[in-house]
Amino acid sequence: MGLYMFDRLFAGALLCLSGLIAWTAFHFEVPFQYEPLGPKAFPLILSAVLGFCSVWLLVKPSANKWAPTGAVLIKLLSGVALMTGYAFLFEKAGFIVSTAIVGTVFCILFGEKPVRAIMYSVILSVVSYFVMKHLLQLNVPIGMLFGG
Repeated sequence: MGLYMFDRLFAGALLCLSGLIAWTAFHFEVPFQYEPLGPKAFPLILSAVLGFCSVWLLVKPSANKWAPTGAVLIKLLSGVALMTGYAFLFEKAGFIVSTAIVGTVFCILFGEKPVRAIMYSVILSVVSYFVMKHLLQLNVPIGMLFGG
């Protein structure tokens, strides 16, 4: 493949994902009185940033001659599978548990030792929960394990 082909293929896939995120967010049914930002704001912001970065990468790909190896492709596909699992776990297990599990697996997948991966992920998920719940005042599921 050409020198910049992998960057452009990746950017094209991300641009499609950006459009899918925006389309899904626009179809959220939101009650009249909701949180200050509402459930549409974060996905739309994410979609806009992802779309901008994807277009940038399409127009101006990296000058390196990188090509994905089998190990990189396995990590990418594992990441997609993990995030799909996260979507299914999120409501029932809650934010803290599902984020800790997915974070731990991602850390291990990218070379961190299991004990440190668990430690980082649990701390990150608990701190993130309290920031989103109390500082940003977002509805974040606590999960059935914690009575939610």
